[in-house]
Amino acid sequence: MAFEILEKLSNLFTSVKAEEEDEEEAPEEEAPEEEAPEEEAPEEEEEEDEEDLIDPATAIKEACAETHCTSYKAKLDECEERVKSKTKTTETCFEEILDFYHCVDHCAAKEIFKHVK
Repeated sequence: MAFEILEKLSNLFTSVKAEEEDEEEAPEEEAPEEEAPEEEAPEEEEEEDEEDLIDPATAIKEACAETHCTSYKAKLDECEERVKSKTKTTETCFEEILDFYHCVDHCAAKEIFKHVK
């Protein structure tokens, strides 16, 4: 369940970033695209190289969520169930999410920085 929450938040931030990039690219689309095909080839090569990289932080954070932060995870799951069971509620579990991620980040920080070059 912790992995699903991490994935949802990652997708949320990725989609927000993608929307911002779309807004920035909109004015460029109006300009003539004579040089566009030549510029796309190097970008594709860079993207292929980046796909091979694996972020160790993801595995470290998942391990912390499953071992160190179980009490915060339980509170978050309890809140999610409570919110899902109600049809009209203003509760969002925002505080529980922040507490859980603070715990995960605090637990994982030392191990993640060991991997920084």
